[in-house]
Amino acid sequence: MKNVNLSTRIALSRRAFLRGSCITLALPLLTAMEPALTAVPKPPMRFIGILNYFSFHTPFLYPTEAGADYTSTPYLDILQPHRQDFSLISGLHHPDVRAEHDSDKSYFTGAPHPGSPAFRNTISLDQLAAEKLGQQTRHASLNFAPIPSRSCSYTRSGVAIPPETSAARAFAKLFIDGTPAEITHEVARIKESRSILDRIASDAKRLQLDLGASDRDKLDQYFTSVRELEKRLVITEQYVTQPKPKPTVRVIDDPGSGEDTAHFGLMLDVARLAVQTDLTRIVTLYYVGTKKTPSAPDTTFDYHPLSHHGLVRGKIDQLAILERDILVEWGQFLQRLKETREGGSRLLDNTITVLGASLGNASSHDATNLPVLIAGGRFRHGRYIAHNPKDPPPLSNLWVQILNQMGVEVDHFGTSNRKTMAGLEST
Repeated sequence: MKNVNLSTRIALSRRAFLRGSCITLALPLLTAMEPALTAVPKPPMRFIGILNYFSFHTPFLYPTEAGADYTSTPYLDILQPHRQDFSLISGLHHPDVRAEHDSDKSYFTGAPHPGSPAFRNTISLDQLAAEKLGQQTRHASLNFAPIPSRSCSYTRSGVAIPPETSAARAFAKLFIDGTPAEITHEVARIKESRSILDRIASDAKRLQLDLGASDRDKLDQYFTSVRELEKRLVITEQYVTQPKPKPTVRVIDDPGSGEDTAHFGLMLDVARLAVQTDLTRIVTLYYVGTKKTPSAPDTTFDYHPLSHHGLVRGKIDQLAILERDILVEWGQFLQRLKETREGGSRLLDNTITVLGASLGNASSHDATNLPVLIAGGRFRHGRYIAHNPKDPPPLSNLWVQILNQMGVEVDHFGTSNRKTMAGLEST
């Protein structure tokens, strides 16, 4: 007979709420929520993927030796309190994605030749995970960026998903309940959207009879997207009248114009709160540029020209100020994930967070030797995993390993050639 945990405690739902004085608070994961007479289940795995468009000045990031005993670098010094909670991986690439500004389009997809006029993107790893896991949460996934034209999240048909560009608006959408009139309007809007989808699908089916094989295949992909949208609308309608969780933090406001580093930190806070309250388990965040940064508030920067430093020392020094502050924000994000408890584990243990770049050298637009910082997620950390840039493994190998770690069983994704990234092991 297997050992079981006998308990006389009342079993509470993970979605239990406290209500009083007209305030509703979502409870954290409590020991009392563990089902009686059963083994304690692990909390769900989450994914928060961050793309830093202009990359990092890698001489300040990469150590000179690999392994657990690496000597720290100026950038890694910032993350020293978290050394055992993250790994740095170098020497990665996406095959057939080279010196291109458009390499960002392929970062989470692995699709080749993003600069080609005939380029057609494929599904990003977050959306593949959302297809499998998204029906378990209020929001299948969240996608953030500082400007509307940038997205690192793509549908199965390769269409970029428009990002949310305001931390304040995202916070309100996730955590502030609408008025009764607003809720009624939202329900009506969802019903109308479902009705429109029904009519479109009916018309498309009639059109299918007159199409050739190639066009029918394209239409099948379209039907798949419509069906997925229909499923999401059903779930959204179920949730829209339910109260939203109320995290114990003050309302988030957007910073001033050009303060993109501070906005990046606020977006990370919203992402953390969203996965902590199980509103979603999948978040992507695209970071691009800034003019102001916290450690030098009286200085105006221009991230893009500085990334094309041409090895000019003064430009590199200014660039380092910006990139250090990005890592400071990410380090504070890791700290908050570590401080948040879920039963007997930390939220960081149950969250795979990646901070990476689609360029290995932004100064020359080189999309090889890509840097990846990966933390949490029940992986063994505390190492610098250095691959040979002249014989690089596909970055998609890491995406396959992450998908499987999340419970999305796949053998292949993008240009992967194995199911794990060499050097990265699960606990």
